[in-house]
This record gives sequence, C-alpha cells and structure tokens, in this order.
Amino acid sequence: MLRALALLLAFLAPATQVSSNLEGTQMLVTKQAGSSVVITCDITQSSDYVHWYRYQEGMAPRRLLYYEFSSSKVVVDPGISSQKYNAYQGTGRTCKLYIKFLEESDSGVYYCAVWERHSDSDFPY
Repeated sequence: MLRALALLLAFLAPATQVSSNLEGTQMLVTKQAGSSVVITCDITQSSDYVHWYRYQEGMAPRRLLYYEFSSSKVVVDPGISSQKYNAYQGTGRTCKLYIKFLEESDSGVYYCAVWERHSDSDFPY
C-alpha cells in the first residue's frame, strides 16, 4: 500500500550572513511514496553556488548537495545518495532539486541557500 507523504518546501532568502529572519515562499506538497518531486529555487543574486538543505523536526538542518552554475556540477554531500537527489539549472536563474523514490523519511522542510563559497565549514547557521 502506498502512503501519501507531506513534504513542506520552504525557500529561504539567499544566505550571505547569519540571520534569524527567514524569508521566502512556502508550499506544502503531498506525493505518493515511490514517486518523485522537483523543487524550484529562484536565484535573485549573482552567486554561482546553490546549496540544498533538509530540516526535520528535532534534528539539525542537513545539507544534501550543492549545485555550481558555471560548470553545471552537482556535489552530493557524504552519506547522501546521488541516486536519490540531484540538482540542475532550470530556466533563467533557477535551480531545481530533484528527489526520486520518495519515502516517509524524506518528509521535512527543504531549503535552498545561496552564497559564493562551498566548503563544508561554510554553513549559513
């Protein structure tokens, strides 16, 4: 039996400094287990890197991957499946996160953040 999943997708303003003000669009998406979803992030700054995070209640936000516009390169973080998560450039300055084979454990709040550097120590929190 397939169960419906609720994925709350929230898009933050580009993260260039530590801030407690979260801005952006939010939408609730419900999909069947085993299906896929594409989340779009509109980029308003001229940054080359888009970082995708998932927040699940009771846990720290976790970066899933980042996308580099100039080379169309996707770098998936350690412990994250590249078979499940991917990113690509959409029309204009948009970045899309593609999540395949949805499971209940994928439920959460998904964020995109933009800043120039991309090392593991450069988190917007």
